[in-house]
Amino acid sequence: MQYLYRMNTVGSTQFFSFEQSQIAYRVFGNGPTALLAFHGFGQNGAVFEPLAATRFTVYAIDLYYHGSTFVGNDLLTKSDWQRFIDAFLQAHRIDRFSLIGFSLGGRFALTLVEAFAGQLDQLLLIAPDGITRSFWYELATSTAAGRALFRYVLRHLPLLSYFGHRLVRLGLLNRTVMRFAEISLATPEQRTLVYQTWTQFRHIRPDLEIVSTQLIANPVRVRFFTGEFDRIVPGNYILPLTKRLRHYEVTVLKTGHNRLIELVAEKV
Repeated sequence: MQYLYRMNTVGSTQFFSFEQSQIAYRVFGNGPTALLAFHGFGQNGAVFEPLAATRFTVYAIDLYYHGSTFVGNDLLTKSDWQRFIDAFLQAHRIDRFSLIGFSLGGRFALTLVEAFAGQLDQLLLIAPDGITRSFWYELATSTAAGRALFRYVLRHLPLLSYFGHRLVRLGLLNRTVMRFAEISLATPEQRTLVYQTWTQFRHIRPDLEIVSTQLIANPVRVRFFTGEFDRIVPGNYILPLTKRLRHYEVTVLKTGHNRLIELVAEKV
């Protein structure tokens, strides 16, 4: 196995290279337990700095297109992602560890459960994506025609805004979600990131049956954190997974989507 990584000071960006791809990450804290952390859309690993005061050593990994670089002729697959993280763990001599994922990062964390449940101590999911499938996401990514339409709409933002506000008035789209979309699509760079993230990550989709089976078979502490006022990833989005589990904890925090990591750090 060939890999290399460059070490810098704690909290600064470090790089781990494997199979021509590169993972950017930061390390926070010096606790006895390793915690791999995956952020949400438009963020990077720096958002997990509040966890530095916990009992973990946090390896906050930038997702691809958010600081890390994936080189390949095909789309990123779960097996790719699992193989990269396996190499990362070996390079850092990490045997047992925990996972935390926020929003989009929850999807990446859940796919790792399929491969590494036997090595996990805890799974912490903060308003996780990947459990309840969005109608709009499926429409925009599941077919070539849908992706072409998605690309066209992103290039004609007034059209998206017009139909979005019509859906809000009809009660088919939450006003907070529409506002979040407008902020996320404000610049050409952001629109490119949305398209890349939605389409290139479409194979990073956890199999909930495998995930639940692995979590039941292994002594993993499973903790969910949701926001009472979160309209981006509402609390009921975790139900397709929780109904398959025997033991888990749910903490509902009195906040929306954006402050969840900060408040979870206080709880952890």
